[in-house]
Amino acid sequence: MTHANTRLTPDTAKSALLEACAATGLSAESAKLVRMGENALYYLPGKIMARIGRSLDASRKEVRIANWLTEADFPAARLAARIAQPVRAAAFHVTFWEFISETPPVPTSQDLGKVLRDLHALAPSSSLDLPKFRPLPKVSDRLRGLPSGLVSTTDIDFLWDRCALLEGEFDRLTFELPYGPIHGDAHNGNLMRDEDGAVRLIDFEDFALGPREWDVSVAATRFDAFGWMTRSEYDAYVDAYGFDPLAWPGYPTLRAIRELNMTTWLMQQIGQSSRIDREIHRRLADLRNDQFPRSWSVF
Repeated sequence: MTHANTRLTPDTAKSALLEACAATGLSAESAKLVRMGENALYYLPGKIMARIGRSLDASRKEVRIANWLTEADFPAARLAARIAQPVRAAAFHVTFWEFISETPPVPTSQDLGKVLRDLHALAPSSSLDLPKFRPLPKVSDRLRGLPSGLVSTTDIDFLWDRCALLEGEFDRLTFELPYGPIHGDAHNGNLMRDEDGAVRLIDFEDFALGPREWDVSVAATRFDAFGWMTRSEYDAYVDAYGFDPLAWPGYPTLRAIRELNMTTWLMQQIGQSSRIDREIHRRLADLRNDQFPRSWSVF
């Protein structure tokens, strides 16, 4: 029997996938692992994507968000039809989605700004029932779930202290944009261009009711902290959305919060490869100096 605290690894994710497919009558034959991260993504025959998640609440929320966006005819990922979702499988929760066949060109920063602007303009459904945004909602569970001995107690204590410090800073921020539904992880990697050329939004796990500055600051951090976006790309993004988070006084706090979230997200995969472990230790060192350049790799 799988314990509720089982780590999400390629092996445990595959076991959950097989169980969920058996329960729904879908074929897991030739299933292909696409990505391991906060969730595991598998491509299934019949053009279906299976998403193995850690949280029942998050999976239920994803289903509600998908239904809301479908009803609004918003360009976004769609749930696979005729399946009661989410499906409980071992320690995890599985949702099934229509596969999006990507076509070029890759979505641009301007596309991201427009998608976010349109998303933030949507009227929320009365049945949406989104949680209130929390800036560091998963850090505690991630730190408690780390395998013993792979991270020093000094590093873990530092992360706990930094989490408390940044939560206090967030509570003191004054926001300028309207409060409402936010994506929570709005970057170009969560956009896909489909066969018809439409840019569609994916990954609904972090949706919440919160400050729109959080959404628009994701791209700002990728430009300002990591250099993953050029100045011209960032300017096109700002022009498309209509707000520059770098000019907002609260941005440095949101940047620091995102860096901490990104680091603890990757720490869930510690011990799985030397490349991941090196990146984790680089990030831990960088977090100790807010002015130190971030040469972080994309995962």
